[in-house]
Amino acid sequence: MAIIEQRSLENKMTLTVDDQSKKMVGDRWLVKIICEAELPVEEEFFSRVSEADLDLQAEIREKMAGSVKFLAIKERTFIAESERAALVEGMVTEILTNMVAYLNRPGFPEKLFARKYEEMRKACDMARHYRRLKVEDGEIDDADDGPLDFSACFKE
Repeated sequence: MAIIEQRSLENKMTLTVDDQSKKMVGDRWLVKIICEAELPVEEEFFSRVSEADLDLQAEIREKMAGSVKFLAIKERTFIAESERAALVEGMVTEILTNMVAYLNRPGFPEKLFARKYEEMRKACDMARHYRRLKVEDGEIDDADDGPLDFSACFKE
């Protein structure tokens, strides 16, 4: 992975463009450019969320670990090695031209946080549901006791 570009945006986000291209076969490449924008999560974002379950909000806050990320991936397959450099340069220019304008919009960080919060809320809520099912079924111990004995299923 090679970082091609890294810059701070006006709305406190950090934009990183990585080249994760790899050789496929012969002189052919998978050209993969990853654009990642990281938003540091501040307390003011959480204060705008109306969450009745404060334990759930604490769990989400822990999972966010201080930031949320926006990811865009551009890929092209089976590219000749002679065309690779020009294609990478063109893809990076396109990303920087289009994505910076998109990410720099004033309302983008708030919308990104709201979307990621909702995704994590659903994931945490689902995990809680399955933990409750385990407790109800008597599977309280989280330790793995190894495989069950299925020897009765097989005849010698």
